[in-house]
Formats: sequence, C-alpha cells, structure tokens
Amino acid sequence: TFVPNNDLVSVSECDPFAQDCPEGEKCVPYGSTGGNWDANKCVMVMGSGSPGDTCTYGGVVEATDDCDAGTHCWDVMDVDGALVGVCTPFCGGTADNPVCDPGTSCLVANDGSINLCITTCDPLLQECAPGLACFWAGDAFNCIFTTQDIPTGEPCGFINDCASGNTCAGADFVPNCAGSACCAAFCSLSDPVCDTPGTECTAFFEEGMAVPGYE
Repeated sequence: TFVPNNDLVSVSECDPFAQDCPEGEKCVPYGSTGGNWDANKCVMVMGSGSPGDTCTYGGVVEATDDCDAGTHCWDVMDVDGALVGVCTPFCGGTADNPVCDPGTSCLVANDGSINLCITTCDPLLQECAPGLACFWAGDAFNCIFTTQDIPTGEPCGFINDCASGNTCAGADFVPNCAGSACCAAFCSLSDPVCDTPGTECTAFFEEGMAVPGYE
C-alpha cells in the first residue's frame, strides 16, 4: 500500500538521491519489516530496462528488478503470479531540490524511502494508464497504482484505495461517512456538478495556493 510522506522511522542503508551504492548496485526502497516500504538498501542491478519498459519485481522485501541502474520497477501489479511493473527513473538533484523530466514530478514518500519521477496528470481527465489513477501525492497530482477501487462515499485508508476520479477525504467532508475517511469524487469548478447528496464543489487548494495549471 502506498502512504505519502508518513512518519515511519526508517534506517537507510543508502541515499536514494545520492545513489551511493557500490558499482553494479543501486539504492532502492524496500520493506525492512516485511510490510510497507520504510527504508532503503543496495541491490544488484540485474537488468537493462529503461524508463517506460515493462519490468519484473522481486517483492517489497527483496526489492530487486530487471531495470537499469537509473530506474526502479514501480506501478507493480500481479500478472499471473508475477509482479510486473514499469521501470521508473529515480529523482535527480537533492531532497530539497529534486529534478525530474518535464511531464513528471518527484514523488518522495514513506519517510523518504521512495524517490521516483512519476507521471503528472489531471484529476478531472484521469488520463493515466490502466491500473493507475490520478491522485494528489503531497506535492503534485501523479499517476499512482490503485489498490481497491473503493467507490465514492465508502471508507478508505490510503490515497490510492479509491476508484479513479476520487480522493480519500476526511470524514467531515463526506456525508454519512462510516470511517475516519471516505472516497470523494473530484469535480470541476467551471462545471460544479456533484452527484453525492449533501455535497457541493469546492476548491481543492486554498485560495492562491493552487499548483500552476490546476487552478
């Protein structure tokens, strides 16, 4: 499950921005306790997959893949028992000033263990590839894999639990929410139509704080 910018305590064995592993290895995120990503470690570079290529992932604990030294297998899905994803570039620059190619932004998540250039998107258009949806990931709208496709109004726990076109919002924003948070549909301020009774279309960002292009 993907958790943006949480406060898990991690013991980093390498720096994903510096990529300071020995030659022939790369610094990748992994689950040190067998669960969610919470740390980084050096693994052998076992392939030559470049950005956008299909890849095979060894799992959260092993964290190996067949991508090249500059990319990591991400957006992973189970395909006939194999974990298959897409080779995704590591962010360049530094944690304070990350660098990614146009059309992507640096996703820094899970206490900094995840550091990848992820495709940006429009939450109203939802133009992401199959298996992905456009979610707000802390600093930008990014195409992120969906986990449960939870419908509008139902309880959720993580940003990517909800079905495409939704965000996981606090219970105070969703009428009759049966949990601490529930899925809420995106809407257009220029055509403010909301299908959920008791809701109205409001700005996602505070006034004057919108990311350019998402006003």
